[in-house]
Amino acid sequence: MRILRHSSYIASRKRRAKLMALAGFLALTGTLFLALLPNFLLPSYIVMLGAFVVFNLGMQQIGKWTRNPRNDQILDFQLKALPDRHSLIHYAPVGKQRVEHVLVHPGGLLVVTAREIDGTIDVKANRWRRKSSGLRRFFSFSGPQLGNPGLETDNAVGALERFLAEEQLEVDVEGCVVFLHPATELSVEQPEYPILHADELPEFVLQLPADPTFTTRERDRIIELLGGSEVAETQRAPMRRRPVKRRAA
Repeated sequence: MRILRHSSYIASRKRRAKLMALAGFLALTGTLFLALLPNFLLPSYIVMLGAFVVFNLGMQQIGKWTRNPRNDQILDFQLKALPDRHSLIHYAPVGKQRVEHVLVHPGGLLVVTAREIDGTIDVKANRWRRKSSGLRRFFSFSGPQLGNPGLETDNAVGALERFLAEEQLEVDVEGCVVFLHPATELSVEQPEYPILHADELPEFVLQLPADPTFTTRERDRIIELLGGSEVAETQRAPMRRRPVKRRAA
């Protein structure tokens, strides 16, 4: 399998995350002195709230882009044994947005939405919820967030379909959501997209039906469009497999 990674994008996101966290921290520190002034007590609380949000958003992004291994590297490891007709592209530019993980396979394209979150994830159709106590939720505010992976996948699939249509390429685009943390438990009912643990992803990919009309020329064209000037990687660092847990729905 070939791996293409937009490393310049990763570097820019790291810088942006650090600047955001620093700005939030400086604003929080500044409000401590502002609160000492009698006429600025209320404004200082408003500024403090905004600074707290900015700081935590920055810390979330720092964790995402500086974690070792990052989500893209975990996916590399899980999918490294796939045949050469598969190509994994990380942070592909699609119009004005980035699709974080796209797998080009013999049947088309697969959008992979990854989450590095532990605990119990409850999914009912398009509703996503992470079960945790209020205290744990407070302390995890600066860590990875669940959000709505189904909606994120839907947006990415739609963006890819529009992009391919503009390039006059007729290729099937599918999506899935993958949880990377070994301590994640899933409770799933009628999901919009397949929801998997990381170690289930390779088998899922190999079971995707091939499309005989999807030519090598089209596949190479898509890789060129999404990969840009990035060089395909051939070296993959070994990682230790970790146990996973699944709870029946």
